[in-house]
Amino acid sequence: MPDKRDGEGRGGPPRVIIVEDQQLFAQFLGLHCLSMGLNVVATCPAVAEGLDACRTLLPDLVLLDFFLADGDGLAAARILMAEFPALRIIGISSHCDPWTMIQVQRLGLHGFVDKQDPKPEELTKAIRTVLSGETYYTQALRRATSTLRNDPNAFIRVLSDYEIQILSLIGLALTDEEIGVRLGISPGTTQSRRRDIMRKLSIHTTPKLIHFAIVNGLTRTEPLRKPPP
Repeated sequence: MPDKRDGEGRGGPPRVIIVEDQQLFAQFLGLHCLSMGLNVVATCPAVAEGLDACRTLLPDLVLLDFFLADGDGLAAARILMAEFPALRIIGISSHCDPWTMIQVQRLGLHGFVDKQDPKPEELTKAIRTVLSGETYYTQALRRATSTLRNDPNAFIRVLSDYEIQILSLIGLALTDEEIGVRLGISPGTTQSRRRDIMRKLSIHTTPKLIHFAIVNGLTRTEPLRKPPP
């Protein structure tokens, strides 16, 4: 779908859509945008409503929560970036675990703001930076990715993307049979992959493996890249 905003030369302040299911936080974002002179054209509590609003109203900027009741905000961001190349998106989340932060960078999201520490001045800086065409990530993302880069034994280094995908399903406490059905592989293959993952991470029990997946955020969103078996 072409980005209908290109070349139109629309005047007026940048148009903003907020996709956030926590009403008070959505109000905070809306009032902050208004104080910056931006035009908030819609506030949506769910992924589906947010996608529809973006396709109808063609905003310049979307402030997008990652974890919404009806779906994954990161997946929605991927759809919007493909459909509207000129659209700018700032992700907002209280989850700053390593895997979520890695996915933000892999996706090439234009900005990220830590929902747990929403300083007005930092939000202002993020919005202005992203609207100017640059990228803005808060310290939470930089800290998480730096830790992984400096750790030679980090899961992102020792596991393949496919193994990370399996680990995310293990973290949901799925059985080998259930994982096999989802991925189209046999339970025996799943069991073999589970052993490989445990060996590479030096984790020796399934409960500890599940805990590892949860702590590192692997159970919250599916991997952005899904390599074949």
